[in-house]
Amino acid sequence: MGKRPRRSRGSSGTDESSSSPKSYPPPKTVKMASDTGIEENLQSLSPELQTLAQLILKQTKEQQETLLSQFQDVGEKLSGQISTLDNKVEGLSADLTKLRERVGATENVAEFQAAEILDLRRALDEERRERLKADLLAERYSRKADIIIRGLPYRNDENSEQLFAEFLAGKLHLDPVPVAAVHRLARPTKTRLNPPLLARLLNFHDQDRILREGRKLRGNKEGLAVFEHLPPPLMAARASLVPDRNAAIEKAKGGKYCSQGTCNVFE
Repeated sequence: MGKRPRRSRGSSGTDESSSSPKSYPPPKTVKMASDTGIEENLQSLSPELQTLAQLILKQTKEQQETLLSQFQDVGEKLSGQISTLDNKVEGLSADLTKLRERVGATENVAEFQAAEILDLRRALDEERRERLKADLLAERYSRKADIIIRGLPYRNDENSEQLFAEFLAGKLHLDPVPVAAVHRLARPTKTRLNPPLLARLLNFHDQDRILREGRKLRGNKEGLAVFEHLPPPLMAARASLVPDRNAAIEKAKGGKYCSQGTCNVFE
C-alpha cells in the first residue's frame, strides 16, 4: 500500500479558511449593575480594593447628588425667569393695547380738529369775501359813476358827447343818458391810435345798465369793450372775486367750473 501524501499545515489552514469562514462570539451587552450586584461584586475583591471601590462609589454618588441638585436649582431659576418674562410680555401687551387706544383717540381728535379748521377757514374766506364786496360797494358808491369805452375810432373833429350817444344807440341799443363829462383819456399816438373814452355819468343806475349791456360786446371783431373806471387796488380786489362769480354762474346753470386746479361740478 502506498502512503498518502501529507498536506502542509499552511495549505490545510488555507483550505479550511476558504471553505468555512471563522465565526466570532456576539458582543456582550453592558448592563447597569444594581447596588446589590455591586456589593456582591465587592465581596469578591480584596479588602484594599473593596475600600478603594467603596470610596469611589461614595464620591460618585455625592457628585451625582450635587449635579442633580444643581440641575434642579438651574431648572427652578429658568422657570422663574420664564414666568417673569411672561409677566413682562403680558404687561407690554397691555401697554401696547392702551397705546393703540390712545393713538386711535388722538387720530379721532385730529380728524375732528382738521374738519373744524377747514370749516373755520371756509367761514373766514367767506367773511373775507363778504367784507371785500362791502368795501368795493362802498368804495364804488363813494366815487363817481365813470365808465371807460375802449375801441372807439378816433376822429380829429369828433364830438365826444355825440360819439358816446352814437355808441349807446348803435352798439348797446340804449337811449342817451345824462352825462357830466365825456373825453378821451389821452391823445392818439402811433402805437395807440384810439385812446379810451371816459364818460362820467350822473347816476349809478345808468352806469349799471350800460355795464350790463356792455358785457354783450365780448369777443366782437371791432375790439369794443366797456369797463367801470376803478383805481388799480380796486381792480385787483375785484379780480380776486371773479372765480366766486363764475362759480355762482355755473352753479346756477348746473355746469362745471375749474379754478386753480380745483373743479366743482354743480348739479
